[in-house]
Amino acid sequence: MNIEDYLKKSVEKLRSYPKSTRIRIISHYDTDGICSAAILVKSIEREGFDFHVSLLNHPFREELEKLGKEENDLIIFSDLGSGQIDLIKNLNVDSIILDHHQPEYRDLIIDSIIQINSNLFGIDGNFEVSGAGLCYLFARVLNKENVDLSVFSLLGAIGDKQNLGGFKGINKEIFEEARKNNLIKVSRASLKIGNGELVDEITNSVDPFYPRLSGRIEEVENLLDRVSIPKESRYGDLNNEERKRLHSFLMVSLLKNRIEPEVADEVIKERIVSDKLPMNFDIISEMIDSCSKSGDPGLALSFCLNPEKFFEIVKNKSEEYKRKILEKLVRLEDGDLEERENMVYFLSERASEGSYMSGIVSNYFDCKAKPVFSFTKKNGKIHVSCRARRRAVEQGLDLGYLMREVADKFGGAGGGHKIAAGGTFENTSLEELIEFIDSMLGKNES
Repeated sequence: MNIEDYLKKSVEKLRSYPKSTRIRIISHYDTDGICSAAILVKSIEREGFDFHVSLLNHPFREELEKLGKEENDLIIFSDLGSGQIDLIKNLNVDSIILDHHQPEYRDLIIDSIIQINSNLFGIDGNFEVSGAGLCYLFARVLNKENVDLSVFSLLGAIGDKQNLGGFKGINKEIFEEARKNNLIKVSRASLKIGNGELVDEITNSVDPFYPRLSGRIEEVENLLDRVSIPKESRYGDLNNEERKRLHSFLMVSLLKNRIEPEVADEVIKERIVSDKLPMNFDIISEMIDSCSKSGDPGLALSFCLNPEKFFEIVKNKSEEYKRKILEKLVRLEDGDLEERENMVYFLSERASEGSYMSGIVSNYFDCKAKPVFSFTKKNGKIHVSCRARRRAVEQGLDLGYLMREVADKFGGAGGGHKIAAGGTFENTSLEELIEFIDSMLGKNES
């Protein structure tokens, strides 16, 4: 099986419709999903089609069922779909799925659905390609001039942390293609940091989350005093010696929490930049995610479609959201993080915040290599987000499979990647759910 053959089939299906057709696009609401939607919008619009986009959060069932009440000729699902095949089949609409999550069905053609899932073609969707990467491959088959959309593919991959340890597989090929076409450049090694006053930039840093520094302005002021750097200094104005001193102290704070090598390597590294975007890709990717999870995914998509127009409003919304998240992360650091034999967890008021925070906690807190779970209770249901470190996955942990097992027991829906997954469950209490997950993780250990 060749993924190019099925990409061509999907393009032929799109082109079988008259240009007056409005193409329905359904995507996930995180950075990868939003960049996937941006690629599809731009490439489809260039072909002369109209479009209508929806960005979905878990659980997907209710929103997908609403599609059945619409009159659609063709629906493209990006960064989701392979875990919702039964719901999509019930729509009885021509559909294309471009997904990198673990599939429930291994068929590539299912009724009127073309399922292009990277894992079915021997491409690891955990590390080698994102949803945006698959959408870019589709766009490139649609028209080779769409190579400029490779920048959004890379942003999506960074959003899904597929850049940790360096791009691999399809992601690396797209990176090299973008660089060959002068769409991106690589800047000198630096922190992931803006150019505001250092005391504010470090205090407000969420990813990386600097232990005992992020969210604690007095501690940051003390750090800058120790390294003899005025707190009103800006990162871009530091000389090489000052940068070295600052880098050393920040890395020491991170290594105390035993972060994994590939995460440490991301703290000080060369950054991808582009003339099309106002800041480096690591910062832009985080801005898109923060803006969306603050409750405005449409604005985040608008930024991708018109960065110059929407940059300042997205930047401000992102910073406001991160300040709120920082307060909660500091509380977790101060003792609100709970621990069981095989997992650590916390409660979150909003599922989107729990999803965002679980990744930060997994990467930067000392969780003794245990996976991190966030639980949100709402309307009689429990929303779960979970993250693991890469080493645990290499040793056999599969969170996507675990979430499907939980759904089988309690009802609801669950799935995702081996390293990051989630679900919404119904017929259970929080304590019963935690006990079951902890016991299942224990079986994995044995």
